[in-house]
Amino acid sequence: MKKITVLATLGLLALVVSAQAAPTYTPAPPPDSHHCLPHSVGYNSSSTLVSASLTAEGHHRYSGTLEVKLAKANHGAPTGAQTFTLAAAKVKFHHGVDPVSPAAGSRVKLHGKITKLAKHCPTEGFTPTITVKKVDISRAGHHKG
Repeated sequence: MKKITVLATLGLLALVVSAQAAPTYTPAPPPDSHHCLPHSVGYNSSSTLVSASLTAEGHHRYSGTLEVKLAKANHGAPTGAQTFTLAAAKVKFHHGVDPVSPAAGSRVKLHGKITKLAKHCPTEGFTPTITVKKVDISRAGHHKG
């Protein structure tokens, strides 16, 4: 009886040790999987205005182009000099900003969507697309408080 108990305990111990030693591996989804399709996630960035060419389209809605120097952006979006095309985006001109011709150096916050791939998906040939839906333009050096 003791031999059977000892053998059963050793067998159980061997199973537990082998289960703990086995590495956990999650295979990457195949490239044609629905997991590797681009999806939209929230986009936020802060920048300084280089130039703006905006046309009013309604109540706080503008279309045109914004050239900015991005200081920060989330989701691995590129920083540095960038040009964005707006299509009926909501633009808020804070106190002291001229809506007709905002001054270069003004602080700009951009909000919208960026396309992204899931982790472990092949990225060759994929370029993220940024759609700007909301813009906040404040005076240079002006801090909320």
